[in-house]
Amino acid sequence: MISVDRKKFILDCLQQNETVTTSALVQALHVTAMTVSRDLKQLEENGLLVRTHGGAMLPNYIVAETSYAKKKVRDTEVKRRIAGAALQQIRAGMTVFFDAGTTTFEIADRLKKAAPANITVVTNDLHIGVHLYSQPEIRTILLGGVVLPETGAVAGSMATEQLARYGIDLAFIGTAAITEDFFLVVPTESKCVFKRKLLAMSEVSILVADRSKFRKKKLYKAAHMSEMDRVITDYPFTKAEAKKAMPRGEIIAI
Repeated sequence: MISVDRKKFILDCLQQNETVTTSALVQALHVTAMTVSRDLKQLEENGLLVRTHGGAMLPNYIVAETSYAKKKVRDTEVKRRIAGAALQQIRAGMTVFFDAGTTTFEIADRLKKAAPANITVVTNDLHIGVHLYSQPEIRTILLGGVVLPETGAVAGSMATEQLARYGIDLAFIGTAAITEDFFLVVPTESKCVFKRKLLAMSEVSILVADRSKFRKKKLYKAAHMSEMDRVITDYPFTKAEAKKAMPRGEIIAI
């Protein structure tokens, strides 16, 4: 198969699946990995795809925000295990921030069922706020601003400014994706600014992310994982990766 036909095949695969692996292309095209890599590089230079670790994805796949409903049903068992480990980090009297997301929702749900005394929760997630407000043992503060219809999150300038009013003892932080270099990345500038402010306002920050978030790309770099105090995840870090990602922080494997 000539180069033009191979590239058309690659783009057709991406249009159907949004992502594709190098190994799958090698098998389908009956060429070497080097040939596929060269084709991907040329397509990326033309702005038609973005190369990833072990394959490629469509450019719009990087910035698109997955709907809350789809996120809610993904990797539910792993999210619950992360939530169980996260709950152990919460102490009576704390002011806890829950970043928007379905993993943080699972932690909030565990907290509601545990009914600890004298807990204040601050969140930019409408789902979490609605879920917790009726629990008398938890004081719930929902940040204001425009609610994003696809996720129920608030991350605009109003929410960022309001966040500065609170002293956060412990923040559970989510992310859209994590790059190969262990940067937390998000699809919009407003979310990037919000997470930077959240890190600055929190005494202790804990990243909660399952392995599906790793080795992917989004548009905006919000922070490096090393800026977190802890990470709770099922991602299987190698020793080299752990040293690069969390040289001083703690990795809590679930």
